[in-house]
Amino acid sequence: MKEEKATFVVNVLYRNASTWQGNLHWLEGDKESAFRSEIELLSLMDSVLDVKKEKEKEEESD
Repeated sequence: MKEEKATFVVNVLYRNASTWQGNLHWLEGDKESAFRSEIELLSLMDSVLDVKKEKEKEEESD
C-alpha cells in the first residue's frame, strides 16, 4: 500500500498573543477551515490525514 500525501495551503491572517490565526485549505478534499492557534492548525491537519486513511481502508476492503 502506497500512502499518498496531503497538500495544504496555510494562510496566516494575523499573529496575536504569540500565535497564528488564519485559514487552512486542503487541496485534494477541496475543504477550508479557520484556525485560531498553531495547535488548532495541527489538529485540523491531523484530522484530515485520519479521514484520508479511513477512505483508503474502505477502498481496500471493497
